[in-house]
Amino acid sequence: MKLIIVDRSKFLTYQRLVEKFSDDFNVRVIWDRRKKQIRKRPVPHVPERRARDRRRLNKPWNGKDYIVINVVEERSTYERGSRAAQLGA
Repeated sequence: MKLIIVDRSKFLTYQRLVEKFSDDFNVRVIWDRRKKQIRKRPVPHVPERRARDRRRLNKPWNGKDYIVINVVEERSTYERGSRAAQLGA
């Protein structure tokens, strides 16, 4: 599945992409909900030992009105087991 995230100020781009992919069930077009790209601290801080949140979008716009992300859905344990049984049979 592809997820297309459109800059919240680009209404025409959003409209064009929604129309283009309206019949494709593997593509979802959504608005970017972020207010700012990344928070900046005025003073350098000590690095935190915990891992950063992987769900946060860190991809730059690079002069485009949208970002395309490929979403990979993990298969359930049942699906993996049945597939393994098919290959072993």
